[in-house]
Amino acid sequence: MEKPIVDTKNRIFLSAVEIVGLKGDVTVRELAEMAGVNIASINYYYGNKKNLLKEVEKHYSTSLYNLQNSILTSEDFSPYDKLLNWAKSLSEFIIRYPALIGLIVNLTTEDKNYKPALIQKIYLNKDLQIMIQRIIGNIINSHDERVINFRYLQIFSGILGPIINRVVEENFADGNMIVSLSSKEDFEEYIRLLIDSILT
Repeated sequence: MEKPIVDTKNRIFLSAVEIVGLKGDVTVRELAEMAGVNIASINYYYGNKKNLLKEVEKHYSTSLYNLQNSILTSEDFSPYDKLLNWAKSLSEFIIRYPALIGLIVNLTTEDKNYKPALIQKIYLNKDLQIMIQRIIGNIINSHDERVINFRYLQIFSGILGPIINRVVEENFADGNMIVSLSSKEDFEEYIRLLIDSILT
């Protein structure tokens, strides 16, 4: 008897994960239809839609954290390749799930006390930050914390640039973009040039 209960809750969660990463905010009706459950089930298992969306945001943050951590702690990559693969994975994740930024904005606007897991687990995560800073210091052969911190910030800013560029290209530009990074090859070349220019 308990298995269908777990399956129903899991179906709701997996449906939310699938739709929210691409679309962002969704209605309870859309979620219920996609999961094949009634609307009352969502409230029964999660209390309300916002609680479910917070769980989805935590899921995405854990997935990205695990991916980033596995790259940065890998014995198979050189320091340069760790940094390159970390930057590529972060960019690709955000591009693959474009609605996550909007979701975070909506959740924090409606609940001022909510601390987004994605921000906490990725951008403000001291362990990841220290690993990345050590890799940067190793590559540029410097222990100057200020210089290393600036380069760390430059890389993060450089990763966000193409994401903003893509949002503008897809929603506002009528083919008038100076630079388009819509192809995988162009995107990967951009990330490599970004890392190279910052580490030189």
